[in-house]
Formats: sequence, C-alpha cells, structure tokens
Amino acid sequence: MTEPTPTEDNPPENVLEELLDAFSSEREAGESERFDFDDPSIDRLLGITPEPRTAGPTSVRSAAGTAGDQHDQTPVAEPAARKTIVIGGDEDLPDAAPIEVERESKVRSRQGKASSKKADATKSENGPQARSTIVIDDLDESESIDASAVRSTMGGEQRIRARRISVRRAEGRKRLRRLAIGLVVLAIPVGTLAFVASPVFDVDEVAVQGATYTNPELIDAIIADLTGDAVLLVDTEAIERRLQEDVWVESARVQTDFPHRVLIDIRERQPVAAFQGGDGRFRIIDHESRVLDVIDGIPIAYMLITGDHPDTARGQFVGQPYAAAADLVISLPAEIRAVTASVGLNAGSGALSLTLDSGTLVQLGDSSDLGAKLARLLSIVRGSLVGVCELDVSTREVGSVPC
Repeated sequence: MTEPTPTEDNPPENVLEELLDAFSSEREAGESERFDFDDPSIDRLLGITPEPRTAGPTSVRSAAGTAGDQHDQTPVAEPAARKTIVIGGDEDLPDAAPIEVERESKVRSRQGKASSKKADATKSENGPQARSTIVIDDLDESESIDASAVRSTMGGEQRIRARRISVRRAEGRKRLRRLAIGLVVLAIPVGTLAFVASPVFDVDEVAVQGATYTNPELIDAIIADLTGDAVLLVDTEAIERRLQEDVWVESARVQTDFPHRVLIDIRERQPVAAFQGGDGRFRIIDHESRVLDVIDGIPIAYMLITGDHPDTARGQFVGQPYAAAADLVISLPAEIRAVTASVGLNAGSGALSLTLDSGTLVQLGDSSDLGAKLARLLSIVRGSLVGVCELDVSTREVGSVPC
C-alpha cells in the first residue's frame, strides 16, 4: 500500500515517532500525576490490544537452609499512575480525524517493539511500563473527549460526519462574523442619512430669481411644498419639470444650499411680437412662435404682425411662418426698427413685408437671406424715401414704386 501523504488529518511520520517516544518513556519520580498512561481506553482508541500481564511466585532459599526450601510470594508491582495528555486546538480547526489503518499498524508495531525492550529492563524494578492516555480537547464544547466513548461509539463514517459538522460550524461562525461586519458598515450611512434628514436640516428659505411673467400662484405653491422638507431630500429635477410646465418658463434650475436654503433660477421666454386672431384677441409670441399669452387689448410693447391669423391657444405654437416673422423683428437694425410701424405676414405663402411710419410698404419676399435684404433697405432709409410708396428689396436690384 502506498504511504499516504501527510495532511492536516494524517500527521507526518516523524511526528508520530516523537509522540511514541514521548508516551513510552518512563517518568521521573515526583513528576505530576496528571496523566494516566495505563488506561485500557488508550489501547482501544489506538486499536492496540494489550498483552495480559501475569506474575508467578519467585523461589527464595532461606539463608539457614535447614528448614528446607521456603517459597516467598513476591507481588507484582502495581502499574504506575497513568497520565492524561490534553491536546487543544484553535477554535476554528475541525475535530480530529481518524488515523489511517496502515499508519495505525505501523504505530502498533513500533509501540510493541519499544514496550518489549523497555519492559525487560524495568520489569523487576518498576513493574509494568506506564502508558499514556491522549485526550484531544474539543474547544468548541470546552470539554475533553472521552477516548473510550469515542472509540466505542463512533465508527469511521460517524467520525467523518462529525468532522463535516464541525467544519460547517466553523464556516457558519465565519459567515456570522462577516454578516455582523456588513450590518455595521450598512448602519453607518443609514444612520448618517437619518441624521441629515432630520428636522434639524429642514428648508426654511426659498430664493426665486428671474420670475417676471411666470405664474405667481405656481411659485407660491412650490415654496409652500418645499418649506419644512429636509434639504437633502429635495427632488430638484421634479421641481424643474413642474416649473417648465408654465408657458413662460424656457428653463429652470433648482439647487439646494445646505443646510436650510433652496435656490430657484428661472429663465423665461422673451416675447417678440403680437398678432390679432379671428376672435379679436391678441396673441403674444416668442421667437419659436409659441403663444405666451392671450390678451384683449393691443400690446404696444411688441411689434404688431398684420394679416389674417388663427385663434391659437395659450402655450401652443403657431407655425414656422410666424417664427420667421419673429426672427425678422429680432433682426431689424435699430435705424429701421425706429421707422417701422408693423410687420406684414402672408401665412399661406410665408411672404414678409414691412410698413414704415411714412406709409411706405417694403416687400421682403420669403425668410431666406434676410440679412442682405435688410442691408439693401438700410442704405435706402439712410437716403431719402420721399415720394416712394413701395419698395422691393427681395432681389439685388431694388425696385421702387413712386407715389
């Protein structure tokens, strides 16, 4: 049979020899009587059957020799007090595993030889050789294992099963420690969040800037909702989306200022022009042709777009022709704007025109190349428009119609 490789369960050969020499040697007189080397249980634990010990009478002839042979019965010496060796281990190590059969056979043969040699030298003086009892301590239970009970009640499979149970227990303890560490790590941020979300850091100030035309009722409702909430739990994106639902708000930015303040920065749409719908009410639009407001009176602060226009509702987009008309209003040079009364728009064709304060009608054509068209118009305005009723600057060759 091949010699098994030493592992945790199978100690090396030299270790077994050192244990054999240590346990089979005699002890000096007066040494501690803690260990019991003559306990038959160690023989059963190691699988060694002890040879029976017998002692016969020794014949001693008397010094006088006259009374005949007298036989004195000399009693055999009592076995030496046996000693128990307790071997402990780390709490995470598994229970002791059984020694393989081949190695047990070698141990028995070596112990038999060593015992026979020493018994011849010590039999007459000390009696039978003392034996050692090895008890392996199970630190998990904090008690010593009864060697005889283990040997008599547990077979090979049972001992392997017990070892597996011990390994599982050790792994369970490790998992429990890791779980405890994880809970502590998790408890730190949770506790921190609970602290900063406490009323100590509630919002007590909301600053709003840029809100000129934005619905004031909406602003008041948002401020009321924010006041008293934890500053770190404010949903800034939700508030921004809520503000952008107002037609006047082009963009909104909400920031928290720890520990008690919230800042709201609103960028509103800029009104550019106005037109009158079929219902007689005026619509104010921005550069994207979105209707920002619907009012009854004429908005004199904005350029008026003349023509036939739809009754677009507030918040809706009128269309691309109106966006082009708004871009024309924005692009007007200051000198032209100062003398312009209104912008004309044909919503069907998209043709644009200007009506000057003098009553002159300027044809611009479509919305393409507006910069060049306005430059040609500017050169004429800087000159003289006396006696000119209509101009056409839609092409490079400027056309005019005298009055």
